[in-house]
Amino acid sequence: MGALEVLRTIHEKKIETERPIVIVDWTNEEGSRFAPAMLASGVWAGALDKDWAYNRTDINGKRFVDELERIGYKGTVPSKKWPVHAYYEYHIEQGPVLERERKIIGAPKGILCLHWYDIYLEGEANQVGPTPMEGRHDALCAASEMILKVNELPSRMGGNMVSTVGEIQNYPNSRNIIPDKVHFTVDIRSWDDDLALNAWEDVKKDFEEIARRRGCPIRMEETWRVAHSPFDEKLVQRVMDTADDLGYPALHMVSGAGHDASYMNQVAPTAMIFVPSIGGRSHVEIENTTWEDCEAGANVLLHTIIGSAMEV
Repeated sequence: MGALEVLRTIHEKKIETERPIVIVDWTNEEGSRFAPAMLASGVWAGALDKDWAYNRTDINGKRFVDELERIGYKGTVPSKKWPVHAYYEYHIEQGPVLERERKIIGAPKGILCLHWYDIYLEGEANQVGPTPMEGRHDALCAASEMILKVNELPSRMGGNMVSTVGEIQNYPNSRNIIPDKVHFTVDIRSWDDDLALNAWEDVKKDFEEIARRRGCPIRMEETWRVAHSPFDEKLVQRVMDTADDLGYPALHMVSGAGHDASYMNQVAPTAMIFVPSIGGRSHVEIENTTWEDCEAGANVLLHTIIGSAMEV
């Protein structure tokens, strides 16, 4: 909506630019239902194969391409990159830093690397009452140990990174049956690509040891891996300078969340504009940003876009 407001303002003020301006609304940035994230921008940028993306399935086995057709979102224009002079993405921060630092505008220097893994465990189902504790092959207990290993991974690695288990499916998911199958996800992020890779190798050994001790065969899949993305220094500085010119306190920072700008950064000079998230909350129902901060971000977006669009 911020980008739409920018184009409406440029149109209302009859501003003529040297370059055309295009709004894009990417499909499946989050990847919550169809993993991995940023499917559309990844295909457009040439980083992901279109047919592979179309055939991604959700937990119910529904294909991405079929759901796009069902809601009328599968277009006819070829999804392939073309030259772009500059790309700006306007977003809430999704974290607490801007609010804590009392800043209105964030200018990320880039996005952390994102590594996604899917873990599948097999145990042995049985009725909980008659089955002694010794000799059980409880897939959920094995998964629980592994999840705690993921949680302690950043402190153990001693670097600037985060690691999370955000999704879990337990089967048969009955109160009186020992679980015999568990699927869970692992998300590792850092500005240091090597640190994230080493962290995965480290925790993978923990997983294998736990699986062996618990008697639960394990299968691990690398679902997605994107290297950290440093943004264009000139555009990032333009965001900072524009915020200063407009009187908005700004902060040079790093994006901990993934964005389509990560793939666009492989095609064109890219920058992002952040505004604060109240309480640092995001991806929850109480997520909110004040209208005043939304307006500030839209103003910065307007002036940065005009600056790039006026370049010959």
